[in-house]
Amino acid sequence: MAALGPRQPVAGQPAPGTPYGRIAILGGSIAGLATALALARSGRPVEVIERDPPPAHPAADPFLAWPRRGVPQFRLPHGFSARARNLLAERAPDVLDRLRANGVGEINLFKHFIPPELWQPTDDAFTNIWARRPVLELALRMTAEAEPGIVFHCPAVATGLRFAPTPDGPPRVTGIELADGRFVEADLVLDCAGQRTPVPRWLAARGIDVPTDVQDCETVYYSRYYRFRPGCELPRMSVATLRGEFPLGSWIGFAGDDDTYAFALECHPGTPGVRELRHVARWEAAARAIPALAPWIDPGAGTPLDDVQVMAGNRNLRRHYLRDGRPAVVGLLPVGDALCSTNPAYGWGSAMALTYAFAAADAVVAHAPDLLALARAYDATSAAEADAVYREAAAMDRARSYRLTGRPVPEHDRAEMDRQDLIMAAMAGGVLHDVELGRAFNRRVNLVGPAAVVLGGDDLLDQARRAQAEATGPAANSPGATGPAANGSAANGPTANGAATNGPAGNGGRDEIAVEVGAEPAVAAGRDSARAG
Repeated sequence: MAALGPRQPVAGQPAPGTPYGRIAILGGSIAGLATALALARSGRPVEVIERDPPPAHPAADPFLAWPRRGVPQFRLPHGFSARARNLLAERAPDVLDRLRANGVGEINLFKHFIPPELWQPTDDAFTNIWARRPVLELALRMTAEAEPGIVFHCPAVATGLRFAPTPDGPPRVTGIELADGRFVEADLVLDCAGQRTPVPRWLAARGIDVPTDVQDCETVYYSRYYRFRPGCELPRMSVATLRGEFPLGSWIGFAGDDDTYAFALECHPGTPGVRELRHVARWEAAARAIPALAPWIDPGAGTPLDDVQVMAGNRNLRRHYLRDGRPAVVGLLPVGDALCSTNPAYGWGSAMALTYAFAAADAVVAHAPDLLALARAYDATSAAEADAVYREAAAMDRARSYRLTGRPVPEHDRAEMDRQDLIMAAMAGGVLHDVELGRAFNRRVNLVGPAAVVLGGDDLLDQARRAQAEATGPAANSPGATGPAANGSAANGPTANGAATNGPAGNGGRDEIAVEVGAEPAVAAGRDSARAG
């Protein structure tokens, strides 16, 4: 097992026989651990610098036993998306094996809610991991600890970078300074320290500017985890399909591992009285007032695992380290939320962290030690993905803000808000009933495919327009017409008694999906609605 304690003395030059020199990773969370695994398995030894202590008792429940003060979303609900699961299956299948050995389940809600005769082979790509964030991160951590070539400095606090000039180019990073006076020399540093990484501040102190796009999410989350009590008769899978609105905002349910589940209340920070939800009694009172949620937080159903977890100050952020083919600095790559972070409500953080991690490792393998080519190659594979998720998250947040605050939509944003309205209309109604629309929706929420394509909306919008056309056609207006084709909504779909209609339906020959859980219409889709990162 790789060392967990203090750094072992290593000479400043690359070890004989290694294909590239020293690589240091700042941050040992999902992005840092995945990057470390990918690099070590390509024959590149790495050192991971992590400020939080290692798990003292790996066999214990990490949600309760592993302090991770450096990860503010560590104990907030997560539901890891299909892209996250698919990337692990391709690049680190032993992490999935470790999760499965610990009882973590995988579920494909899309296939669960449609009859087998409508399945297609590509539907397997919608399979999700159902786990709490600490459990997934522990599986990555234990896999990394067992991997030859990975050394941890943990706990260790980084205080700055060192630089060296280059003849006719940007400055080069040469390593990381630690608070205890040590220096981790590196030919390449990967910044995996999250959205609040200190690296841009350190660069600014050297006069190095990193242009950054920022848009406030205008959202604060209040959540609690529970564990099912023995004998609880609530349908456990259903919790992942529950969502709705309440007077202070919206709410959503999450399935976890080891009989756990969670609910998050999502609110605008300017809503009067919303800060009171940080108190357990106020949170529970608000939850009990929601009919579809109340049975799940009843003491007979589940036992709380923690107090109310709060996450505020959420921002959509995109940093641009390379402009017009010229990097601001070489020997440094931003990975995960250090490159781009989005509203955790959309659940793309963990999937994108893995996306950037493996892209960075591939660029190192292909281009090191040419640091300029390395920076350009990484940007070529990551920029379009980062731009797409940032742009879409920011647009969805603006749409929600206009709705909640009553602010008028400015003319320059009108076309985008019309596009968002059509997507929301499809999500609110058609995806419950129409198989092809459901597939398009699943590709979007699960990031199954290039982000610029699945978030660009053409697939989903084309299906939504087709559903609208069918809904307003002559057949839809004929006497006795029912179902989504009659009105383009879910109004004539699932009933309040939990009945579900599957299979072909009266919608012009299209296949129809209808799902109901309790009294709340349930979206037939997996989602990584995490408090992500």
